[in-house]
Amino acid sequence: MLRTYKFRIYPNKKQELKLLATLNLCRFTYNSQLELKIDRYKKDKINLTQFDLNNNLILLKEEYPELKDIYAQTLQDINKRISLAFDGFYRRIKQRETPGFPRFKSKHRYDSITYPQFGFNIKGHMLVLSKFGSLNIVIHREIKENIKTLTIKKTPSGKWFAYFSVEQKLKKHFFHQENVVGIDLGLIHFYVDSQGHFVDAPKYLRESEQRLKKLQRKHSRKQKGSKNRNKSRLKLATLHEKIVNQRTDFLHQQSRLLVDRVDVLVVEHLQIKNMTQNHYLAKSIHDASWNTFLQFLSYKAEEAGKKIVEINPKGTSQVCLCGKKVEKSLAVRVHRCTQCGIEMDRDLMSALVIKQRVFEKIVVPQDLREFKPDRAL
Repeated sequence: MLRTYKFRIYPNKKQELKLLATLNLCRFTYNSQLELKIDRYKKDKINLTQFDLNNNLILLKEEYPELKDIYAQTLQDINKRISLAFDGFYRRIKQRETPGFPRFKSKHRYDSITYPQFGFNIKGHMLVLSKFGSLNIVIHREIKENIKTLTIKKTPSGKWFAYFSVEQKLKKHFFHQENVVGIDLGLIHFYVDSQGHFVDAPKYLRESEQRLKKLQRKHSRKQKGSKNRNKSRLKLATLHEKIVNQRTDFLHQQSRLLVDRVDVLVVEHLQIKNMTQNHYLAKSIHDASWNTFLQFLSYKAEEAGKKIVEINPKGTSQVCLCGKKVEKSLAVRVHRCTQCGIEMDRDLMSALVIKQRVFEKIVVPQDLREFKPDRAL
């Protein structure tokens, strides 16, 4: 299993200028190599391999000697990025779609460089990089595994981070049938599980929406290329970063709580991309970040030796545990079944039905039959 450690780094002014210059040269190399690959495909229908692009780097270095100041494997990783981008292009062709070529990178869209194998080392509180020297780094947790790759990334707000990818051995775990929990994701309640735990959706984007609109209006009035526009961009980027950090922290905490107390998690296989086509709910769905939450659950469960089971979401909110179809709109928040007499919160019923999809029969705890929560746990 691959795992990534993220640490903040603090380059001095001279190092930061060199990092920015390196990013700019890497972006130039990316666009040059991408242009070459697109031209050969258009003219001759030839797919240049990553090996072919690596050979072309020799010609680029002769034409632009400043590229020799960049670590060699960092330049080769650029060709890997282009090859991966074209893999998606060819995949869409096989699916008979109408794909466009991978995009060229503008100044603010190329923000990272990668050391695939070597060229870096950690010595105490310093990160030693080839071509850059020693950078201050905050190591807030120990890396026990062997480091495979290092990526240096600049955020839109101007912060620098180091991402270390490592290989981690998976744990073996013995599952208990009674420790299986179904989870229903929602917009009013972020999730409800079949054990009766309710967690409200925090809605960080909605809470900062007015502040964002104000900053965006101010930013749009600034003259392009001016210092004031760049200051305005940094303020806007900082607020966006704060929202992302709030949301990520919440998702990490909730996914950790679930994985620690459950052996098997049963979730719906949601087509989130299709769900966001509903323009009334799209912003709330993006704000909830269900996909990121499921990714966090997946890797934490794999790391802990737990298991994630996905089931078909069709009809989970429109049926009862007894099998009777109980149709209800999104405005109806209470499930009432005329056949078996169960009355409970509709999200809790959905969580129980999701769990039921794994087992042929499920016993509803008596204390959940009339369960109507007043607040989130």
